[in-house]
Amino acid sequence: MLSLVMVEWLFAILVLIVFTNRYVFGSLLRLADRRLASGFDRDPQAWPSVAIVVPVYNEGPSVRKTAASFNDLDYPRDRLNVVFIDDCSTDGTYEHLQAAQRHFAWMQVERNPRNMGKRLGIKNAVLRIKSDLVLSVDSDVIVEANSLKNLVRHMYSSGADAVGGCVFVSNADQNWLTRMQAVKYWIGYQFLKNLENAFDHVMCLSGCLTLYKRDALLAVDHDLESRTFLGDDVKYGEDRFLTRKLVERGYRTRLCFEARCFTKAPATITHYLSQQLRWRRSNTIDFLSAIPHLNRFNPVVLVHYVSIALLLFFYPLFLVSQIMHMGFIIPMLEHALLVTVFALAYELNKKKLPDFARTSGIWFLSMAFVFPVMYITLTPLAIATLGTASWETRGTKPAKSPRPKAAV
Repeated sequence: MLSLVMVEWLFAILVLIVFTNRYVFGSLLRLADRRLASGFDRDPQAWPSVAIVVPVYNEGPSVRKTAASFNDLDYPRDRLNVVFIDDCSTDGTYEHLQAAQRHFAWMQVERNPRNMGKRLGIKNAVLRIKSDLVLSVDSDVIVEANSLKNLVRHMYSSGADAVGGCVFVSNADQNWLTRMQAVKYWIGYQFLKNLENAFDHVMCLSGCLTLYKRDALLAVDHDLESRTFLGDDVKYGEDRFLTRKLVERGYRTRLCFEARCFTKAPATITHYLSQQLRWRRSNTIDFLSAIPHLNRFNPVVLVHYVSIALLLFFYPLFLVSQIMHMGFIIPMLEHALLVTVFALAYELNKKKLPDFARTSGIWFLSMAFVFPVMYITLTPLAIATLGTASWETRGTKPAKSPRPKAAV
């Protein structure tokens, strides 16, 4: 069994590796990548056809705002198709989708014959459509008007097979919890993926806003048919799973900083903890199930990926060791110093965000307390409940659906 001293030393080494890769090496590579990517703003010779696929379940009237943001997209209308797929919502969402379709007649609304879940909903739609590209958008998201063109430019200029946009918080100033998350989202997209992006090897592209080549999605279609872990169906972490499967097959994945969308952050502790628990389960299963395929990763990204995985497990042990000999004051102070630096960075850059997505960086200071508490409680709980099945915030178990025929 590891001694407390060994746990602390391992933790220190992992923190050094992850911190250096994310915030030092990654930032330097991003600066270099900007110089190399000077041509990413060029238009393609002809705009490709794009299908926007939106799985929906119990989103209520917010789907109308999502539809309105699609209507405002700066993209050739004859090259664009929008498909909302209602997964048997029970709260009137389908009626709101029908109202949106009446207002925006060029959009399509479909309804699954039974509750299938997000993964199968997207998979089945991809098999039916005939567009060159597929844009995945979550049903509570507002997409900026120039985002789709920026994603397409980035994809064709970089040669990537999947390109994600940056996700920010649309209800940033609702309460202290959404304010904290608004800063956290900004930090996440400004720093955490830079190293992976430099090697065209981003390991998780958000379903909130990601553009895929349809051929790439078809190549991993079989992987998406079913997903289990130790015999249990896994219905969370679909975005991370899909991205990793693309990477394992040699496809290039990137992040486009010029493409932005805005999503609602959880505004209650209950919803926030549910989200964080789901994400920790997703991270844990992703790391464990990736072990047989690690030889397919870029070597530099592999070191970063494994370091993050080990840190996920060692961080709670480190916190416990600190509490056992009353040394937790030092880690708390270190967290406070780090979040203060990030809060200042956010304050200096937040004017680049629209008004509704801004807040005060001071609210991020609460992460000095929230972050270690979540790790010492939610991470062990996530590991103990990996078999829990859910789609996003739902607790339902999606039914299996027959495999549809691919579009001719």
